[in-house]
Amino acid sequence: MSAMTSPTMRVKLPKSVTAGAPFTVRTRITHPMHTGLRRDSDGELVPRQIINRFVVRFNGTEVFSASLEPAISADPYFEFELVVHDDGDLDFEWIDDDGASFSLQRRVNVL
Repeated sequence: MSAMTSPTMRVKLPKSVTAGAPFTVRTRITHPMHTGLRRDSDGELVPRQIINRFVVRFNGTEVFSASLEPAISADPYFEFELVVHDDGDLDFEWIDDDGASFSLQRRVNVL
C-alpha cells in the first residue's frame, strides 16, 4: 500500500460457540480510507485508496461480504451474527483499491 503502514486487523469472537446458535463476530482494520477528495498540505489531491471489499468465509464457503464506498469512515468496523454447526476456520479478507489483500484466519470451536 502506498504511503501507508501495514494495517492492523482485529477479529473478536467467542472462544467457543454452541452448534446452531448465533454468535457475534466483530472485525476492524486500520486503514485511512482516502476518498480521493481530500487535499494534502501542498494542496494536491490525495489519491483514492479504500478497502473496497470485505469477505468472510467459513471452511471455504462465503458467509458474509460487503462492498465499500468512499463514504465509509477510516478503520472500517463490521459486526455481524453467524451460525455454524461444526468446528472450522473463519477466513477474513479485506481488499484495497490497489489490489492489495489483507487476510486473517480464526478458528471456531463448537461445543
